[in-house]
Amino acid sequence: MKNLNLFLFSLSLFLVAKPTCGQYVDYGHTGLSENVVPVSKPGYYGEPGTTYMLTQDISSEKSVLFLGKDVTLDLNGYTITYANGNYEHIPNYGFEEGLKNWDVSKAPGAKIENAKEVHEFIGDKILRLKKGDVIRSEYINLPVAGRSYYAMCGVTGRFYREMKDYNNDEMRVSVYVEDEEGNEVRCLTNYGDSTMVSCPVEKRPVRLGGGFVVAHLNKLPAGKYRIKVKAENDCLVDHIDLRPSMDVGIGIVEKTHPKGHTDHHFERNHSAFFDYTADAPSGTPLAGIPIVKGEGTVTIKNGVIKNGTRGVMSWGIQSTASQANIILDNVKIESSGINTVAVDVPQATITNCKFDIQNPFIINRHGSEFYAIDLTGQRSSEVSFSEVYGGQGCLAFKGRFSKIHHNLFVNRQMVTNHYSVMAMGDSSQIFENKIKPEIGSGIEVYIHRGMEIFNNEIWIKPSPPTCEFGHEEFSTTAIRLADYNAKPGDLTRGCYGNKVYNNKIHITSMDYPEYPEYIPMAWAVFYSASGGDNYIFGNEIFVEDETLGAKNEATAFYIGGGTIGGQFFNNRITTNVPAAWVACWYGSAKDTQIFNNTIIKSSAADSNFKPFRMGWSDYSIASNIDFRSNTFVNTELGFDKVDLEHSYTVYWTLDVKVVDKKGNPVAGADVKIFDVNGLEVSSSISSETGLISKELPEFSMKGSVKTSLAPYSVKVGKKSEVVKLNQNSELTLVLR
Repeated sequence: MKNLNLFLFSLSLFLVAKPTCGQYVDYGHTGLSENVVPVSKPGYYGEPGTTYMLTQDISSEKSVLFLGKDVTLDLNGYTITYANGNYEHIPNYGFEEGLKNWDVSKAPGAKIENAKEVHEFIGDKILRLKKGDVIRSEYINLPVAGRSYYAMCGVTGRFYREMKDYNNDEMRVSVYVEDEEGNEVRCLTNYGDSTMVSCPVEKRPVRLGGGFVVAHLNKLPAGKYRIKVKAENDCLVDHIDLRPSMDVGIGIVEKTHPKGHTDHHFERNHSAFFDYTADAPSGTPLAGIPIVKGEGTVTIKNGVIKNGTRGVMSWGIQSTASQANIILDNVKIESSGINTVAVDVPQATITNCKFDIQNPFIINRHGSEFYAIDLTGQRSSEVSFSEVYGGQGCLAFKGRFSKIHHNLFVNRQMVTNHYSVMAMGDSSQIFENKIKPEIGSGIEVYIHRGMEIFNNEIWIKPSPPTCEFGHEEFSTTAIRLADYNAKPGDLTRGCYGNKVYNNKIHITSMDYPEYPEYIPMAWAVFYSASGGDNYIFGNEIFVEDETLGAKNEATAFYIGGGTIGGQFFNNRITTNVPAAWVACWYGSAKDTQIFNNTIIKSSAADSNFKPFRMGWSDYSIASNIDFRSNTFVNTELGFDKVDLEHSYTVYWTLDVKVVDKKGNPVAGADVKIFDVNGLEVSSSISSETGLISKELPEFSMKGSVKTSLAPYSVKVGKKSEVVKLNQNSELTLVLR
């Protein structure tokens, strides 16, 4: 009853409406009004209380504008283009034309291979190198002196199941740069925390899941340069290029964050405004750049911001102002490259915007950075009526009590755990969104509490193989709740108190037979939380496996990985595969409650259909699971179980109505219920409508031992009836 009241209360708070999303609109250009300051070139614009307005498109070969506190920038339908120089790429940097344009005279082991057959990364081709191989690119012109560039080398790393000794097994490369006379370039760079050799970088690995080793060039003259890569052990490399880095379209600065060494990336250090730093240890920006401290706002509206080149480490809008709220209204941001981001700010109010980020991979996939939108602060944000086409993830937010609503999220996820929405702000609400990844997953709540996810519509299909998972199983999911074995009640690591309700979720599963070792998986809810209960209720879920009998997997509720608890109730699931898999491939589960759901066997199911699945291999065990009062359509209760020591109990609801011989309800009747052993389990007085309702166990299982408590005898006075109780049942007792 407590959970039913929770369900009804939540429904009373919010209207169920079809999700809608806004759209950026090009309103064209308007003339300058009184008290508006015109902007026609890059620069610093920071007079508090001022409205600045563009009078033409503006661009810069580096960053474009820096804004102060309490200003408004009206883009006025014009476009800001950053990193808009005559930048070149290393010819054939992705090896799509084989070894063309590369000197492999010192790389006898160099071999071009098909990524699809060997190891997915970026593009169709990949270069295999043997230990000691050295390759050199052709020269390209770096046209802008003094600025930051990255010499970057993509490294696949090993597949998840190949890793035996992580620290020693990982692929390692050294990255060098040579000037036009063939001399090795050496950069000693002050990063604030330390002074480091940023070029070359030697014997560096990436982490599990692949990434990039980067050498940071800065304070160099313009001219011709080339990149050299040495394989320190056998490895697979791709996307070897020299690119401009550290650019922003619009910057808002409290302090600079002058980081950018390859090691900083794998330590997850935040980088901002490196090339605009006067003093690295203090993070002091160049003279003239407005410094934004304390409470305030910066408003940007009505126009386009775009990247002028396919770079690396760039941002459309970036802010380090810890207390300022960034307001974006009717802004479109377009960018492409590695670690390219539309918005990176502590907190924001974003509405009627469009973000299109082509970010095929990132330097370090571990962590929750380099989404299309990164909201990094603890203060609340609101993102609404916007479209986000994500690079590696669409939106990551950390602010408590944030609201994410009426958006379209389209993820293009090829690295692990970069969801359409990474929800890290306790007590936030995510509602009325459409989430339809091209590739990837929907919403993740990891070690956070008190969120509400409701009235969203989510479409999920399995991912093709990725760089990290190509010869084993890999899953996509609409909603993920996880805390990886947190102790119950853990206030810092637990994932609990979250509510997922009134969502419509579509799961379409299929195999990829061209990858015989790859097992694609797709779920509506992936649950591996142990810190306390989360509540999944009132959702409408459709699951269809289009390749039944193949190696792919699908279910609505995928529950395991050390799960303790979790309540799944009042959901309506139409499916041709089991609706819930408890104690799954991911690990064991206990104390989970699955109740009052309606499970509909679809016409696409085969004759072996069972509503529930339990266990995997010899290690995933379901313990103390309750299946209570679920309703089955076109099927009946059944389990597809691995023969392990599972323990669970099946309950059904019995509704008893007491009437007289004329059919009138009898109030106040003493209704007693006895189990199969004759033990009285209930004694109740009928209501004014003659009704009582009881939920009673039919049987319990522990391993192969079944303990039956049904059938039940229901007695009112001398009147007695026997109820089989193998489904939700109604009984009418007529008193004469």
